[in-house]
Amino acid sequence: MKMVSIRCCSSLLTRIITTSRFAGCTCGVRTSSAPLWTVNHSDESKNTHNKPQYEESKQQRQYEESTDKKQSDDSDSGSTSEGDTYTDTEEGEHEVRQQILDAALPFVHSYGWTQESIIQGAESLGYSGMAHGLFPGGGVDLVNYFYKECNKKLEHSLTQKTNEIIDNPQLKKGTTAFISEAVEERLRMNTEYISSWHKALALHASPLNTPQALDNIGSLVDAIWYHAGDRSHDFNWYTKRGLLAAVYKSSELCMLQDKSDDFQDTWDFMNRRLSDVHKVGKCFREVDGVLQNASGVVKAGIITGMNIIGLNNKTR
Repeated sequence: MKMVSIRCCSSLLTRIITTSRFAGCTCGVRTSSAPLWTVNHSDESKNTHNKPQYEESKQQRQYEESTDKKQSDDSDSGSTSEGDTYTDTEEGEHEVRQQILDAALPFVHSYGWTQESIIQGAESLGYSGMAHGLFPGGGVDLVNYFYKECNKKLEHSLTQKTNEIIDNPQLKKGTTAFISEAVEERLRMNTEYISSWHKALALHASPLNTPQALDNIGSLVDAIWYHAGDRSHDFNWYTKRGLLAAVYKSSELCMLQDKSDDFQDTWDFMNRRLSDVHKVGKCFREVDGVLQNASGVVKAGIITGMNIIGLNNKTR
Protein backbone atom coordinates (compact mmCIF):
# COMPACT_ATOMS: atom_id res chain seq x y z
CA MET A 1 0.00 0.00 0.00
CA LYS A 2 2.85 2.35 0.87
CA MET A 3 4.61 1.45 -2.37
CA VAL A 4 1.53 2.41 -4.39
CA SER A 5 1.31 5.75 -2.60
CA ILE A 6 4.99 6.52 -3.23
CA ARG A 7 4.63 5.69 -6.92
CA CYS A 8 1.55 7.88 -7.21
CA CYS A 9 3.31 10.79 -5.52
CA SER A 10 6.35 10.30 -7.73
CA SER A 11 4.21 10.22 -10.87
CA LEU A 12 2.31 13.34 -9.77
CA LEU A 13 5.54 15.20 -9.00
CA THR A 14 6.95 14.31 -12.43
CA ARG A 15 3.83 15.63 -14.17
CA ILE A 16 4.00 18.92 -12.23
CA ILE A 17 7.67 19.43 -13.10
CA THR A 18 7.10 18.61 -16.77
CA THR A 19 4.12 20.95 -17.00
CA SER A 20 6.03 23.79 -15.36
CA ARG A 21 8.88 23.49 -17.90
CA PHE A 22 6.67 23.84 -20.99
CA ALA A 23 4.15 26.25 -19.52
CA GLY A 24 6.85 28.70 -18.41
CA CYS A 25 5.52 28.77 -14.88
CA THR A 26 7.67 30.85 -12.57
CA CYS A 27 6.37 29.33 -9.37
CA GLY A 28 7.43 25.71 -10.18
CA VAL A 29 10.76 23.98 -9.95
CA ARG A 30 13.23 25.21 -12.59
CA THR A 31 14.37 22.31 -14.68
CA SER A 32 15.38 24.29 -17.76
CA SER A 33 19.03 25.22 -18.13
CA ALA A 34 18.07 28.73 -19.22
CA PRO A 35 17.44 31.06 -16.26
CA LEU A 36 13.86 32.16 -15.82
CA TRP A 37 14.77 35.85 -15.72
CA THR A 38 16.12 35.71 -19.29
CA VAL A 39 12.65 36.63 -20.58
CA ASN A 40 12.58 39.73 -18.35
CA HIS A 41 15.99 40.84 -19.62
CA SER A 42 14.77 40.46 -23.16
CA ASP A 43 11.73 42.66 -22.43
CA GLU A 44 13.90 45.29 -20.75
CA SER A 45 16.25 45.27 -23.72
CA LYS A 46 13.29 45.71 -26.02
CA ASN A 47 11.89 48.57 -23.95
CA THR A 48 15.32 50.19 -23.65
CA HIS A 49 15.69 50.06 -27.40
CA ASN A 50 12.26 51.58 -28.04
CA LYS A 51 12.69 54.46 -25.58
CA PRO A 52 15.64 56.13 -27.39
CA GLN A 53 13.72 55.81 -30.67
CA TYR A 54 10.80 57.75 -29.18
CA GLU A 55 13.07 60.40 -27.74
CA GLU A 56 14.97 60.67 -31.01
CA SER A 57 11.71 61.07 -32.93
CA LYS A 58 10.56 63.77 -30.51
CA GLN A 59 13.88 65.62 -30.80
CA GLN A 60 13.69 65.39 -34.58
CA ARG A 61 10.26 66.99 -34.58
CA GLN A 62 11.46 69.76 -32.29
CA TYR A 63 14.44 70.38 -34.56
CA GLU A 64 12.26 70.51 -37.65
CA GLU A 65 9.85 72.91 -35.97
CA SER A 66 12.68 75.20 -34.87
CA THR A 67 14.18 75.05 -38.37
CA ASP A 68 10.87 75.95 -39.99
CA LYS A 69 10.44 78.86 -37.58
CA LYS A 70 13.95 80.11 -38.29
CA GLN A 71 13.37 79.89 -42.03
CA SER A 72 10.11 81.82 -41.61
CA ASP A 73 11.88 84.51 -39.59
CA ASP A 74 14.66 84.69 -42.16
CA SER A 75 12.07 84.99 -44.90
CA ASP A 76 10.33 87.86 -43.12
CA SER A 77 13.66 89.50 -42.44
CA GLY A 78 14.63 89.05 -46.04
CA SER A 79 11.42 90.70 -47.21
CA THR A 80 12.03 93.69 -44.97
CA SER A 81 15.59 93.94 -46.12
CA GLU A 82 14.46 93.80 -49.72
CA GLY A 83 11.94 96.56 -49.07
CA ASP A 84 14.58 98.72 -47.41
CA THR A 85 16.92 98.09 -50.31
CA TYR A 86 14.19 99.05 -52.74
CA THR A 87 13.54 102.29 -50.85
CA ASP A 88 17.25 103.06 -50.71
CA THR A 89 17.48 102.39 -54.43
CA GLU A 90 14.66 104.81 -55.16
CA GLU A 91 16.28 107.51 -53.04
CA GLY A 92 19.65 106.89 -54.65
CA GLU A 93 18.14 107.10 -58.13
CA HIS A 94 16.41 110.38 -57.25
CA GLU A 95 19.70 111.86 -56.02
CA VAL A 96 21.47 110.77 -59.19
CA ARG A 97 18.74 112.34 -61.32
CA GLN A 98 19.04 115.62 -59.44
CA GLN A 99 22.82 115.64 -59.79
CA ILE A 100 22.70 114.95 -63.52
CA LEU A 101 20.05 117.61 -64.19
CA ASP A 102 21.99 120.16 -62.18
CA ALA A 103 25.16 119.30 -64.09
CA ALA A 104 23.27 119.55 -67.39
CA LEU A 105 22.22 123.19 -66.95
CA PRO A 106 25.59 124.70 -68.00
CA PHE A 107 25.37 122.74 -71.26
CA VAL A 108 22.05 124.39 -72.13
CA HIS A 109 24.01 127.31 -73.58
CA SER A 110 25.55 124.96 -76.13
CA TYR A 111 22.91 122.28 -76.70
CA GLY A 112 19.70 123.93 -75.54
CA TRP A 113 16.97 122.28 -73.46
CA THR A 114 17.60 118.91 -75.04
CA GLN A 115 18.54 115.33 -74.27
CA GLU A 116 22.08 116.12 -75.40
CA SER A 117 22.55 118.55 -72.52
CA ILE A 118 21.50 115.80 -70.12
CA ILE A 119 23.95 113.36 -71.70
CA GLN A 120 26.77 115.88 -71.39
CA GLY A 121 25.83 116.54 -67.78
CA ALA A 122 25.86 112.82 -66.98
CA GLU A 123 29.25 112.30 -68.61
CA SER A 124 30.70 115.30 -66.75
CA LEU A 125 29.91 113.48 -63.51
CA GLY A 126 31.45 110.24 -64.72
CA TYR A 127 28.18 108.52 -65.55
CA SER A 128 27.58 106.74 -68.81
CA GLY A 129 25.84 108.65 -71.55
CA MET A 130 23.16 105.96 -71.33
CA ALA A 131 22.09 107.56 -68.03
CA HIS A 132 19.81 109.78 -70.10
CA GLY A 133 17.42 106.82 -69.95
CA LEU A 134 16.51 108.09 -66.46
CA PHE A 135 14.83 111.05 -68.15
CA PRO A 136 12.10 109.85 -70.50
CA GLY A 137 10.85 113.42 -70.86
CA GLY A 138 14.17 114.64 -72.20
CA GLY A 139 14.34 118.42 -72.31
CA VAL A 140 10.98 118.73 -70.52
CA ASP A 141 12.50 117.10 -67.43
CA LEU A 142 15.34 119.61 -67.55
CA VAL A 143 12.95 122.59 -67.80
CA ASN A 144 10.82 121.31 -64.92
CA TYR A 145 13.91 120.82 -62.79
CA PHE A 146 15.09 124.38 -63.42
CA TYR A 147 11.62 125.77 -62.75
CA LYS A 148 11.30 123.94 -59.42
CA GLU A 149 14.79 124.89 -58.29
CA CYS A 150 14.09 128.56 -58.99
CA ASN A 151 10.84 128.34 -57.05
CA LYS A 152 12.71 126.83 -54.11
CA LYS A 153 15.30 129.62 -54.19
CA LEU A 154 12.58 132.27 -54.28
CA GLU A 155 10.68 130.74 -51.37
CA HIS A 156 13.88 130.56 -49.33
CA SER A 157 14.54 134.23 -50.08
CA LEU A 158 10.98 135.23 -49.19
CA THR A 159 11.20 133.31 -45.93
CA GLN A 160 14.32 135.24 -44.99
CA LYS A 161 12.63 138.56 -45.81
CA THR A 162 9.58 137.60 -43.78
CA ASN A 163 11.76 136.76 -40.78
CA GLU A 164 13.58 140.08 -41.12
CA ILE A 165 10.25 141.92 -41.13
CA ILE A 166 9.19 140.05 -37.99
CA ASP A 167 12.41 141.11 -36.26
CA ASN A 168 12.16 144.67 -37.60
CA PRO A 169 8.56 145.70 -38.46
CA GLN A 170 9.82 148.98 -39.97
CA LEU A 171 11.03 146.99 -43.00
CA LYS A 172 7.48 145.99 -43.88
CA LYS A 173 6.26 147.23 -47.26
CA GLY A 174 2.88 147.34 -48.87
CA THR A 175 1.46 144.13 -50.31
CA THR A 176 1.75 145.30 -53.92
CA ALA A 177 5.38 146.40 -53.45
CA PHE A 178 6.26 143.09 -51.80
CA ILE A 179 4.67 141.11 -54.63
CA SER A 180 6.36 143.27 -57.27
CA GLU A 181 9.79 142.59 -55.77
CA ALA A 182 9.05 138.86 -55.50
CA VAL A 183 7.92 138.54 -59.13
CA GLU A 184 10.91 140.51 -60.37
CA GLU A 185 13.30 138.38 -58.33
CA ARG A 186 11.81 135.21 -59.81
CA LEU A 187 11.89 136.51 -63.39
CA ARG A 188 15.52 137.54 -63.04
CA MET A 189 16.41 133.90 -62.44
CA ASN A 190 15.45 133.23 -66.07
CA THR A 191 17.77 135.86 -67.52
CA GLU A 192 20.77 133.50 -67.54
CA TYR A 193 19.01 131.44 -70.21
CA ILE A 194 17.01 134.22 -71.83
CA SER A 195 18.38 133.47 -75.31
CA SER A 196 16.82 129.98 -75.25
CA TRP A 197 14.00 130.59 -72.78
CA HIS A 198 11.37 130.72 -75.51
CA LYS A 199 12.17 127.06 -76.26
CA ALA A 200 11.96 126.24 -72.58
CA LEU A 201 8.51 127.84 -72.41
CA ALA A 202 7.38 125.83 -75.42
CA LEU A 203 8.45 122.59 -73.73
CA HIS A 204 6.93 123.66 -70.43
CA ALA A 205 3.58 124.36 -72.10
CA SER A 206 3.48 121.08 -74.05
CA PRO A 207 0.22 119.14 -73.57
CA LEU A 208 1.87 116.18 -71.86
CA ASN A 209 3.49 118.52 -69.35
CA THR A 210 0.34 120.51 -68.56
CA PRO A 211 -0.22 119.03 -65.05
CA GLN A 212 3.39 119.69 -64.07
CA ALA A 213 3.34 123.17 -65.59
CA LEU A 214 0.22 124.09 -63.61
CA ASP A 215 1.84 122.75 -60.46
CA ASN A 216 4.98 124.83 -61.08
CA ILE A 217 3.15 128.12 -61.60
CA GLY A 218 0.70 127.32 -58.82
CA SER A 219 3.49 126.70 -56.32
CA LEU A 220 5.15 129.96 -57.36
CA VAL A 221 2.16 132.28 -56.92
CA ASP A 222 1.05 130.49 -53.75
CA ALA A 223 4.45 131.06 -52.15
CA ILE A 224 4.41 134.76 -53.09
CA TRP A 225 0.92 135.39 -51.73
CA TYR A 226 1.58 133.41 -48.58
CA HIS A 227 4.69 135.41 -47.67
CA ALA A 228 2.85 138.60 -48.63
CA GLY A 229 0.54 137.83 -45.71
CA ASP A 230 -2.47 136.35 -47.48
CA ARG A 231 -4.32 133.87 -45.27
CA SER A 232 -7.67 133.96 -47.02
CA HIS A 233 -9.86 130.87 -47.05
CA ASP A 234 -12.66 132.20 -49.22
CA PHE A 235 -13.07 132.66 -52.96
CA ASN A 236 -10.41 135.41 -52.90
CA TRP A 237 -7.80 132.69 -52.41
CA TYR A 238 -8.43 131.56 -55.98
CA THR A 239 -8.80 134.97 -57.59
CA LYS A 240 -5.58 136.33 -56.10
CA ARG A 241 -3.51 133.40 -57.30
CA GLY A 242 -5.16 133.26 -60.68
CA LEU A 243 -4.55 136.95 -61.32
CA LEU A 244 -0.95 136.80 -60.12
CA ALA A 245 -0.29 133.79 -62.36
CA ALA A 246 -1.57 135.82 -65.33
CA VAL A 247 0.72 138.73 -64.41
CA TYR A 248 3.75 136.47 -64.08
CA LYS A 249 3.22 134.63 -67.37
CA SER A 250 2.53 137.82 -69.35
CA SER A 251 5.64 139.46 -67.86
CA GLU A 252 7.65 136.36 -68.70
CA LEU A 253 6.58 136.63 -72.35
CA CYS A 254 7.34 140.34 -72.36
CA MET A 255 10.86 139.64 -71.16
CA LEU A 256 11.56 137.50 -74.24
CA GLN A 257 11.25 140.57 -76.49
CA ASP A 258 12.69 143.12 -74.08
CA LYS A 259 15.80 144.89 -75.42
CA SER A 260 15.96 147.61 -72.78
CA ASP A 261 18.70 147.97 -70.21
CA ASP A 262 18.32 145.54 -67.34
CA PHE A 263 14.88 144.57 -68.71
CA GLN A 264 13.42 147.83 -67.47
CA ASP A 265 10.53 147.64 -69.91
CA THR A 266 9.56 144.29 -68.41
CA TRP A 267 9.49 145.68 -64.87
CA ASP A 268 7.37 148.63 -65.98
CA PHE A 269 4.97 146.29 -67.75
CA MET A 270 4.78 144.06 -64.69
CA ASN A 271 4.00 146.95 -62.34
CA ARG A 272 1.22 148.17 -64.63
CA ARG A 273 -0.31 144.70 -64.61
CA LEU A 274 -0.08 144.52 -60.82
CA SER A 275 -1.82 147.88 -60.60
CA ASP A 276 -4.57 146.50 -62.81
CA VAL A 277 -4.80 143.46 -60.57
CA HIS A 278 -5.34 145.70 -57.58
CA LYS A 279 -8.29 147.29 -59.36
CA VAL A 280 -9.62 143.99 -60.61
CA GLY A 281 -9.22 142.57 -57.13
CA LYS A 282 -11.79 145.02 -55.83
CA CYS A 283 -14.15 143.93 -58.56
CA PHE A 284 -13.62 140.29 -57.68
CA ARG A 285 -14.28 141.01 -54.02
CA GLU A 286 -17.58 142.52 -55.02
CA VAL A 287 -18.30 139.45 -57.13
CA ASP A 288 -17.42 137.29 -54.16
CA GLY A 289 -19.93 139.21 -52.09
CA VAL A 290 -22.57 138.42 -54.68
CA LEU A 291 -21.54 134.78 -54.67
CA GLN A 292 -22.05 134.67 -50.93
CA ASN A 293 -25.73 135.28 -51.58
CA ALA A 294 -25.88 133.10 -54.69
CA SER A 295 -26.71 129.46 -54.89
CA GLY A 296 -24.22 127.14 -53.22
CA VAL A 297 -24.24 125.00 -56.35
CA VAL A 298 -22.98 127.88 -58.50
CA LYS A 299 -20.15 128.69 -56.15
CA ALA A 300 -19.20 125.04 -55.84
CA GLY A 301 -19.04 124.82 -59.63
CA ILE A 302 -16.68 127.79 -59.86
CA ILE A 303 -14.44 126.42 -57.12
CA THR A 304 -14.37 123.04 -58.84
CA GLY A 305 -13.29 124.73 -62.06
CA MET A 306 -10.46 126.44 -60.20
CA ASN A 307 -9.36 123.08 -58.82
CA ILE A 308 -9.37 121.52 -62.29
CA ILE A 309 -7.02 124.14 -63.74
CA GLY A 310 -4.68 123.75 -60.75
CA LEU A 311 -5.13 127.04 -58.93
CA ASN A 312 -5.71 125.23 -55.65
CA ASN A 313 -2.73 122.94 -55.87
CA LYS A 314 -1.35 123.67 -52.42
CA THR A 315 -3.01 124.43 -49.11
CA ARG A 316 -0.94 125.91 -46.33
